[in-house]
Amino acid sequence: MMFLLQAATPPFVGSGELAALAGALVWGVATVIFTHSFRRGDPLDAVWFKNAIAAILLVIAACILGPRWGGGWPGDGETSWILVSGLLGLCVGDFLYFLALSKIGVGRTVILSQLTPAVTAIGAWPLYGQQLSVQQWVGLWLVVFGGILAESRLLKGRRPKHESGGVLAALGCVVAWTLGNLTIHHGLAETGAVTGGALRLLAGAGGFAIWFLFRGQLWRRLQLLKAPDAWRAYGFATILGTVVGMSLYVAAFKWSKQGVAASLSASVPLFAIPLSVWLFGERPGWRGWSGAALVMIGVAAVSLVSADNSL
Repeated sequence: MMFLLQAATPPFVGSGELAALAGALVWGVATVIFTHSFRRGDPLDAVWFKNAIAAILLVIAACILGPRWGGGWPGDGETSWILVSGLLGLCVGDFLYFLALSKIGVGRTVILSQLTPAVTAIGAWPLYGQQLSVQQWVGLWLVVFGGILAESRLLKGRRPKHESGGVLAALGCVVAWTLGNLTIHHGLAETGAVTGGALRLLAGAGGFAIWFLFRGQLWRRLQLLKAPDAWRAYGFATILGTVVGMSLYVAAFKWSKQGVAASLSASVPLFAIPLSVWLFGERPGWRGWSGAALVMIGVAAVSLVSADNSL
């Protein structure tokens, strides 16, 4: 997959869409692994571990690979845009996401977060003139509604407290993720995907580090990064979902429209649901399988476009 990460022009037609789908696949697998780890640990430990370790690994990779393979130095004037994108998406957005999880549960949080690709596409239209075709709009909304339908089964019987605060946190997460998606557009003209992912993760990890410092938790959180238990719990998922996944995510936004990249990157339920059934014995029911089918159709509708419409 490393040929996808070159810093220049797209290596082939549809490379951005393929990167988004591959990123969704690896993050779907990593999500299942993280979910298993959450049963024994703190989700905040996981998000800190994945951001910090992945940032270190991608910085090393960017230095070794060089510009030809997506590494090297960032383009002139692009670093600040990527850092802002990472701070918004991987620090503010992730924090609000986990806050919403704690208040309104997984199902409702995931449902609200599915608004991100649609809001991203709507924002990219006036900002960058990225007007989607009818086929892409239909596919985008199928992905959104498919994800909502697939996860809506989790709402049954939930009566969490502080619902209004949780809903606001989830909506704030959508806003932060969307702003991160839109901001990164300015940082990828010359910057390679590996370097872009490294900078984005550095900003996300740095934001959490500052937060931990003010709370007097930084030393304990730093110790976590070398703890064998943490590596056993989060190591493989971090390398697969965050190191590989972030590079693919940045490549997707580099080589396809913001709305298309966000939509295809949101197709995680398509891969996560079958894995959850296989590994955890979950029963998605008709909502889960129907939602997954809608996501699959939407992914096909978005990705099967001409090169002129994709770039």
